[in-house]
Amino acid sequence: MHPGLRSPTLDGTTILVVDDSRTNLLFVTDLLRQAGYRSVHGVTDPREAVAQVRALQPDVLILDYVMPHLDGIGVIDALNASGLEVRPAIIMLTGKAERELRIAALERGARDFVNKPCDKHELLARVANTAQVQFLQRQLQQQNTLLEGMVAERTQRLQEAIDVLRQAERRLADALERSERENRDKSEFLANAAHELRTPLNAIIGFSEMIRDQVYGPLGDRRYGEFAGDIHQAGTHLLALVEGTLDLAKAESGRTQLEVRETDVGRVVADSVRMLRTMADGSGVKLTLRVPDEPLTIRTDPEKIRQIVLNLASNAIKFTPKGGQVSVEVAPGPGDGALIMVVRDTGVGIAPEDMATALRPFGQVRAAVQRPGQKGTGLGLPLTRRFVEMLGGTLDIASEVGRGTVVTVRLPADIGADADHRAAAVG
Repeated sequence: MHPGLRSPTLDGTTILVVDDSRTNLLFVTDLLRQAGYRSVHGVTDPREAVAQVRALQPDVLILDYVMPHLDGIGVIDALNASGLEVRPAIIMLTGKAERELRIAALERGARDFVNKPCDKHELLARVANTAQVQFLQRQLQQQNTLLEGMVAERTQRLQEAIDVLRQAERRLADALERSERENRDKSEFLANAAHELRTPLNAIIGFSEMIRDQVYGPLGDRRYGEFAGDIHQAGTHLLALVEGTLDLAKAESGRTQLEVRETDVGRVVADSVRMLRTMADGSGVKLTLRVPDEPLTIRTDPEKIRQIVLNLASNAIKFTPKGGQVSVEVAPGPGDGALIMVVRDTGVGIAPEDMATALRPFGQVRAAVQRPGQKGTGLGLPLTRRFVEMLGGTLDIASEVGRGTVVTVRLPADIGADADHRAAAVG
């Protein structure tokens, strides 16, 4: 029990009796004391009732209705206007015929009535019941107060925690915005730098090719031609690296614009594979194509489809040993008009622990197959994945070392009106 809570026993109940009749006052107070109530007080002047209630804080107030100067209703009104936090339970002493007065007292907060002249057994019973109810109500109020305090404290702690989380969220959002801005600035810088490098590289490649092929006559020593060939090969690789960096930087900075239109994907894939025949034949790799006989048309960017096919198929040829096979297959998706493209090879494969490296820009995985003039840039797979995501699709890789790799690309039937927004969001 709370330390400030009083028990509803005879010893713990305080009663105040207000009656202008001294005889009746003595009768009621003596009766209550004889019944065992230790704290019983009386007052004959109703104008002192509020002050006595304030001082004694009684549990029960027995109030005569008809009194001079201030009747029972007036005392109740004065108590209601006093602003007391602790209010007693009121038992009115009334005559049998005072029905309207009883209703008025009930409306103002009276708890019970006892008819005059008072029957002592009825009076004691009503006082005991009223005291018990009053005790339970006060106990409930104190428990509610304690509960409200606990709820308020926990609410405050919760609010403080929420404030901390909001501050952390704002800091994270600011950090993310700074990071995205820095990434965009970096990508734009790379794009500009790569663009500026292309012109001198093309000149180096062109002039080295002329020297290698001895366009204006023999060089004399054959080593000059070999050196020119080395320059041409290194320049070609560096140009591929610059071109890939430029494409990747554009994709990541959101500067890549998609040209979406009705596209016969089968024809685009077939044209792309045809461009790789010479590379496959020179590597001793069998390159096969399987596309539907009927046109397979979706709304997408055909140039991005071409780059996806060239990147995946050339990568497969590059890392497939002589005598191996590379296949490119295109088929409609299951029932939703989407498209599925699969590139399979019997190459060296990728170990599970190397998969993350292969998908990271400039990530190079050591391979057993390495042909002259076919050194990779480490941009093919990352750039391809960017293009697939820009087209609203997904790219999955399944690979086993020594047995080959299967790359599956799924593209939607219609990239939709938000293609440019998706392209920017991917970056």
